Amino acid sequence: MTGSAETAFDGPLPIATGRTVARTLWRMLAGRRLRLVGLLLLFLLEAATAVVFPLIVGSLVDAVAHTSGSVPASFWWQLAALAGAAIAAGILAWAGAIALARLAETVIAELRENYVAAALGLPRRVIETAGTGDVVTRASDDIAQAAETLPNALPRVAISAFTIVIVGVSLTALDPRYLIGFALTLPLYALTLRWYLRTAPAVYAADRAAESVRGQHILGTLTELPTVTAHRLEHRQLTRIRDAAWQTVRWAMRTRIIQNRLFGRVNLTEAIGLFAVLAVGIWLAYTDSATPGDVTAAALLFLRTVAPIAALLFVMDELQSALAALGRIIGVIEQPVEEAAPRSTGSSDGNVTLHDVSFSYDGSTPVLQNISLAIAPGESVALVGATGSGKSTLAALIAGIHPPTAGRIDRSVPAEQIVTVTQESHVFTGTLAENLSLAEPTADHDLLRDALTVVGANQIPAQLPDGLSTLVGHGGHPLTGSAASHLALARALLANPALVVLDEATADADTADTTALDHATRALTKGRTALVIAHRLSQAASCDRIIVMEHGRIIEQGNHDALLLTNGPYATLWAAWSSGTERDEGAV
Repeated sequence: MTGSAETAFDGPLPIATGRTVARTLWRMLAGRRLRLVGLLLLFLLEAATAVVFPLIVGSLVDAVAHTSGSVPASFWWQLAALAGAAIAAGILAWAGAIALARLAETVIAELRENYVAAALGLPRRVIETAGTGDVVTRASDDIAQAAETLPNALPRVAISAFTIVIVGVSLTALDPRYLIGFALTLPLYALTLRWYLRTAPAVYAADRAAESVRGQHILGTLTELPTVTAHRLEHRQLTRIRDAAWQTVRWAMRTRIIQNRLFGRVNLTEAIGLFAVLAVGIWLAYTDSATPGDVTAAALLFLRTVAPIAALLFVMDELQSALAALGRIIGVIEQPVEEAAPRSTGSSDGNVTLHDVSFSYDGSTPVLQNISLAIAPGESVALVGATGSGKSTLAALIAGIHPPTAGRIDRSVPAEQIVTVTQESHVFTGTLAENLSLAEPTADHDLLRDALTVVGANQIPAQLPDGLSTLVGHGGHPLTGSAASHLALARALLANPALVVLDEATADADTADTTALDHATRALTKGRTALVIAHRLSQAASCDRIIVMEHGRIIEQGNHDALLLTNGPYATLWAAWSSGTERDEGAV
C-alpha cells in the first residue's frame, strides 16, 4: 500500500491527519454549505441574546438607585425585554438544534456508507493483517463516537466564539478599560489551550487505538471460538483480552487526568479574570467614571464570557475524541487506491505460473521457499500437507491476496475473475435469493435455482418455508453448516470465475453431507482452473494433480494413482486417512 504525506499509518490501516479530515468533511458539505451558513446565523443570533440580560440588569440597578420608594417607569419594559430575550434564546436554540441534527445526521450517514464501501474495497491481505476487530471497531465505536459528539460540540463551539466577540464589543461600549480584566485572561486561556493541544491529541489517539485492539482480540476470539477451544488457547486469548482491557483502562485514566488538569486551569483563570474586572469596575465607580449599573453589567458580561470560554475549552476534550475517531474513519475512506500488480497478457483462461516464489509475513521467517509451479488453464490442483506447511499461504499468493517476497507470479486471469471460498461460509442477513445474488445481482430466480442444482443444493429452498424468499442469517431461518457451504459454492458458481480457490471450503459441513459436498466442489471446479486445499483427501483424489507440501516447499506432486504407486508422503497420508474413514464408517 502506498501512502500520502497527509495520511499517518497505525499498523496496516491508515489514520488521516486533521487537514485530511477537514478537507473530506468540507467536500461532503458540498451542496449543503448554504444550510451551514444559515445554521451559523442562528447560532450568532442565539449568542446575541446572551448580552441582553447583563445590560438590562445593569440598567435596572441604575434605575433603582436613582428612584426612591417607587417602581421605575422603565421597569416593566425592561422586564418584558428580559422575558423576550429568554424566549428568543430558547426558540433559536430549538431551531438550531433541529437544523444541525438534520445536517449532521445526513453527513454521518454518508460517512458511514463511504467507510463501509471503502472497507469492502480493502485488499484481503490488509484485512487479515489488521484484523477484523480494527475494521469493525472503526465502523461501530468510532462512528458512534463521532455521531454522538459532533452534533453537541459544534453548536457549543460556534456559540462560544460568537459570544466572546459580542461580549468584548459590549464591554468596549461600556468602557474600554473593562477590557483590562478581560485581556488578562486571554494569555492564560492561550497557555491552557497550547498545553492541551500539545498533550491531548496523542493520548486520545492512543485511547482509540487501545479500544480497537481490545475489540480485535474479543472479536477474534469469539469468531474463532471453535479453533481456540480445539487448540486449548483459552488461557492465551484471555490473557490477551485482559492485557488489552488493561491498556484501555490505562489510556482512559490518562484522558481523565488531562480533563481534570484542564478544568483546574480553566477555573483558576476564571477567578483571576473576574477579580480583575471587579477591581477595574470599583476603581471606575470610585472615580465617578462608572455607575453601579455599569459595574454590575460589566461583571455579568464577563461571567457571560466565562461559560462560553470554559465550554470552548471543555468541548475541545470531546472534539479530540471525535477527531481521533474521524481520523480513523476517514483514514480508510481516503486511503490511496492500491495499483494492481502487473499481469501477463493473454486470454482470461486461468493460467497461473510461479517462478521461484518465496514469501515471509514478517520479512525474516520464511513461510514459502523457492516455489516454482505452473497451473494450466482448466486444471484442478489440490494442495495437501500438515498444518503449517504453507498451503493456505500459497493459495493466497496465487489468488493475488499477497505479493511474493521474492520471485514472480504470472496470471492470465484478472483479479475480478478470481474467487476464493474459505472455511468461513457466511450467511448474510436477508433472503436466500439475496444471499445468492450477491455474486450476480442481475440473476433471476431461475438462474439461482440452476446454480443450486449444479452444486447439488436444490433441496435447500424446498426445505424453507418461503423458498428463495425465506429470510436467513441473523434473526432469520437458521441454516446448517452444510447448507451454508452449499450456499457459498453456489455463489462462487454464479460469479463464474476463471480461477477458483477453495481453502477448506467444506470443512465446517456435517459429516453426513461430505459426499454431497465433494460432488458440489467437483461441479464448481469442472471446466475452470481450480486450486483446492483439501480438508478431506477424497477431494484431493478427484483433482487432476496433487501437490504435497512440507515446511513451505513442494516435496511431491502428481495425480492420485501415480502418487500412491510411489509410496511417498502422499501414500502415507492416504493410508492414514483411509483407515480413519473406515473406522468412522464402522462406528456408524
